Amino acid sequence: MGDCSMNLANFFSILRAVLTIPVVWFYMEGWYALAFFVFLFAAFTDYLDGFFARRRNQITDFGKVFDQVADKILVISTAVSMMDILPIWYVLTVFARDTFVNGLRILAASRGNVVPARWTGKMKTVSQFVVLIGVFLLKLGFLEPPILQSLVIISFAVTILSGITYTMDLARFMNMEG
Repeated sequence: MGDCSMNLANFFSILRAVLTIPVVWFYMEGWYALAFFVFLFAAFTDYLDGFFARRRNQITDFGKVFDQVADKILVISTAVSMMDILPIWYVLTVFARDTFVNGLRILAASRGNVVPARWTGKMKTVSQFVVLIGVFLLKLGFLEPPILQSLVIISFAVTILSGITYTMDLARFMNMEG
């Protein structure tokens, strides 16, 4: 497990957060294809950081936390920039769920425990990436609005399910810890 020293896995998490800036900027300027390709690469770094963390045994407490923070920076910032397409209830749900779960994680960390990602959290992130990709494809003329609406509803359900799962897991953990 190691400290927070820079390694390839942590580099890719940091890069994902930094790439959020050009994604949002290009989208807001109407350069949808460029924003889309930068977003795809940024999303791919989520796979790369996990791959290198496991393959090179570069799992660190910093990486466990910042990987999730980088996902949230990319997803929430991009979703907010896409509010010309995405419904506000979806964006607010994504933001509220992540804020609430992060608060619970901070509480757990204050008691000396880093809570790793759960499979429902990974599915939530994937579903949100799919929605954002759907918005890009809609803007580029490759997706129809009803398909995007279906993706938003599915992602909304997965986001809620993930929030409930984390809340139950963390509540159980806190009860065990006292």
